[in-house]
Amino acid sequence: MTRPLFAGACLLAALLGCSPGVAPTPAVAAQPAPSATSSGEAASPAGVVYHATELRPGDCIEPMPESFMVTVVPCAVPHSAEYGGMYVIADGPWPGTAEIRRLAENGCGPRMRYVASRREEVGFISLMPLEQEWPKYRTAYCLAVAGNGGKLVGRVLK
Repeated sequence: MTRPLFAGACLLAALLGCSPGVAPTPAVAAQPAPSATSSGEAASPAGVVYHATELRPGDCIEPMPESFMVTVVPCAVPHSAEYGGMYVIADGPWPGTAEIRRLAENGCGPRMRYVASRREEVGFISLMPLEQEWPKYRTAYCLAVAGNGGKLVGRVLK
C-alpha cells in the first residue's frame, strides 16, 4: 500500500524553495538500475520507473513521486525534481518529526551540489522515513526542486 508523500502545506513549502522533509513509503524495486538517464540518452520522454534506491545523482524525476517508486525522465524535458543523493540518519530511537526533518535537511544540504548559474532558482526537499518505518528505514533521499513551484528543465546539480 502506498500513501502520498506530500501533505498540502509541506508540498507548497517545498516547491517554494523551502527544504522540509517529506515522508516516503517503502516499495519493492521493479527494474534494474538506470543507465545514462541523467543525461537523457537511455530514457524515453515517457520515462522509466525505478525504486528510489536505484537512483543516481543527476537523475531527473517526473512527476513528483507518491512513493519510493519514481519515474526517471531525460533532464531536457520539464521535470519536477533532480536526485542529488541520499543521507542515512543515525540509528537510535525515533527522534521525532521535527528532529528527523532537521537531520534530513542538515544531511541533504551539503550533498546538493548546484550548478552555480542555477543556484538561485532551486531549493530541495527530503524524502524521509515515517515513525512507523523507523529504525528499519533511516534513509533520506535528497531532491532538488524548482523554487517557484514550476518545473525544471535541464540539469541543476553538478
